[in-house]
Amino acid sequence: MDLETYGWNDYFASALRELALEQCIPGRVVADHGGYLKVVTPAETIAEIAGGLTHTSEPYQLPKVGDWVALQLSDHNKATIRAVLPRTSEINRKAAGTGNVRQVLATNVDIAFVVQALDFDFNPMRLERYTYQLRQSNIEPTFIFNKADKALDLPEKVATIKALNVPFIITTATTGEGIDDIRAIVSKGKTAVFLGSSGVGKSTLTNALLGDERQKTAAVREADSMGRHTTSHRELFVLPSGGLIIDTPGIRELQLWGEEEYLSSSFRDVEELASQCEFRNCSHTKEVNCAVLRAIAQHTLPLVRLESYLKLKNELRASAVTMASLSAKQKKQRARRLRKATQLDEKLASDGELY
Repeated sequence: MDLETYGWNDYFASALRELALEQCIPGRVVADHGGYLKVVTPAETIAEIAGGLTHTSEPYQLPKVGDWVALQLSDHNKATIRAVLPRTSEINRKAAGTGNVRQVLATNVDIAFVVQALDFDFNPMRLERYTYQLRQSNIEPTFIFNKADKALDLPEKVATIKALNVPFIITTATTGEGIDDIRAIVSKGKTAVFLGSSGVGKSTLTNALLGDERQKTAAVREADSMGRHTTSHRELFVLPSGGLIIDTPGIRELQLWGEEEYLSSSFRDVEELASQCEFRNCSHTKEVNCAVLRAIAQHTLPLVRLESYLKLKNELRASAVTMASLSAKQKKQRARRLRKATQLDEKLASDGELY
């Protein structure tokens, strides 16, 4: 294998030259095990992050699976990551918890497969959350509906899926159904990622594409199809066909990260109707001359679409308020640190110790 096998191209080569870091070679992060990163150069090596990079970067800027990095090798088979090359894309979410923290799920991704199982996990409304999040990275998702053999009402679910008007593939990973359709999309040098809840079969799909049991899998509960997080870390694999796939741990809840304006690309039908409302600040909940509510009454817009739209919009607005509050707090903290540093410099200068 060579670097081109892992997606190296002129864009990243130019970015590395611009950094002008001596004694550094390119590498791609292919696994994050928490305490250490696995990087290919194309030989595999274990790498640590340089202290300077850690201290000058925000958490979301640190190396993630999929990143191309500038790597410095030592004589003792150790490697240090000194810089992260500019990303072509990154998939984010709001990290679980009460704080507004940006979490990067994968970087430099060309294709995103959102996986749902056709049993208890099937939830068309949840797909809108993924669509919104991925379109912020200019990635159009392809939806994989796995475990077709587990669906007792498969014709009805397929009809629901077709009504969504999104690209999709029906699969049964354990038998290989639909695997060739996925493989055809992930062409040589392209990087794809599997996203979805725990237990939907992402690792089983990865193994099917690889033709080998590389990823650990586990059975799910028959009662509700809930599965354990058998994939505990993100890892990038090279497929026999030449494409690349990133398997990720299950996501219990995709909390949104981004701007409200991006909702329009996921809800063009609602936005077009909203532009016809009498009032520009129409809430689409009780106004008399609301074009959106009129469309619902006439059964030309499903009520569930409006409910989903309003839910995501309110979530993003609440997040924006929190972020603004945190930003103001951070500015005050930086100002305090700057004042203390200035006061210390002035004291040292007056005592003759600064120079």
